[in-house]
Amino acid sequence: MTTEPRRERLKTRILAAAERIVRDEGLAALQARRVAKAADCAIGTVYNVFGDIDDLIIAVNSRTLADLGGGLEAALARSAAGSLEVRLMALAGAYLDFAIANGRRWRAVFEHTLPEQKARPASFVADRTRLLALLEHQLATLLPDPAARTDAARALYASVHGIVQLSLDGRLGAVGPSDCERQIRLLVGLVLRGLEEVSRKRD
Repeated sequence: MTTEPRRERLKTRILAAAERIVRDEGLAALQARRVAKAADCAIGTVYNVFGDIDDLIIAVNSRTLADLGGGLEAALARSAAGSLEVRLMALAGAYLDFAIANGRRWRAVFEHTLPEQKARPASFVADRTRLLALLEHQLATLLPDPAARTDAARALYASVHGIVQLSLDGRLGAVGPSDCERQIRLLVGLVLRGLEEVSRKRD
């Protein structure tokens, strides 16, 4: 067995172990010693393969973004023939469903912070940008200006994310998935009416 295949096998095993820990217990439980034990390797091997614990967390979070992206793309494909509001709600619904089904993994994406001197890998930033681009693309007919479209997509995403997170944290009282979806539908409807009005005035 060559060194490279062995390293890839170790990487896969360590990443799977780390992902299980985050899935079952959350980001705070992810420690190199526990990962090494779960992956049946030495602690030094974890650092050898991933550099440091932050790089391992980024790898776990990248897989979470990939799974989330798959869910969003599937939702868009199912709603492709619908109106803009239907497509936006399909995206929001898929986001809510993913957050409910993968709570600890989903939270880890937003809980992880890096030291000031360390930047996120370009690949991770690109993954995150691709997910936002799914939303931006839906707004293209109403907002032909790319900068305005990006701002609108980020604002809408941040608003939906806030509703989802506050609801799942119980910060909005006893709010279930159906209540959360109703609030998101209200938000999406208001945003669309506003954007449609701006588009009419522009034309």
